[in-house]
Amino acid sequence: MPSSDISYQTRDNETFTGYLARPDGDGPFPGILMITAIFGIDEEMQELANAWAADGFVVSVPDIFWRVMPGPTADMKLAFKRYGDFDFDKGMDDVEDLITDLRGRDVCNGKVAVLGFCFGGRYAHLSASRFGANAAGAFHGTMIGQHLDEVDKVSCPVSFHFGDEDPVVPVEEVDAIKAAYASHANAEITLYEGATHNFSMTYKDGYHAEVAKTSRAAVLECFKSM
Repeated sequence: MPSSDISYQTRDNETFTGYLARPDGDGPFPGILMITAIFGIDEEMQELANAWAADGFVVSVPDIFWRVMPGPTADMKLAFKRYGDFDFDKGMDDVEDLITDLRGRDVCNGKVAVLGFCFGGRYAHLSASRFGANAAGAFHGTMIGQHLDEVDKVSCPVSFHFGDEDPVVPVEEVDAIKAAYASHANAEITLYEGATHNFSMTYKDGYHAEVAKTSRAAVLECFKSM
């Protein structure tokens, strides 16, 4: 299965890098824009991207923190610092440009889902409300609750998954997300008993194999419906 480092260009002609995984064959394939957790494009994220590519998607994984501190990091202090320093408005511009970039690649059929891990969940939700993403998915996505006033702008399939022991995304926030999406015909907001933050991430302390498998299958079904 082919994978490579790639470059992106912003609307201001700045460049930054990322990782692209794609299925074998000529395509074109549906796309996934993957927005990483605060640790960036580490080995874990590359393995996750490769797994989605094996399911038939071309997966674009940008170094989303390139403006503040590029590259992966396992240092929690540094990871949280760049999370705090992240410019939301410029980040949203980047996400919009990244969707356009993936749609325009020959290997992509023009349909793009946005998948967020932790930090990336907010951007998956907003890509659906603002940028016309064809589907949105998130695992233990943070800060979605800050933008529930935009749910009425979401028309694509949505699949968001949370743990009921997650201190970063409390149950009260998940309940609010469920309520906001209650009238959306193609939205799945699921809360898993006994799961905490990072349940989908194999190398993290919160990894929960059963919940990871179940939630991933749900997001895969959502993305295949594009």
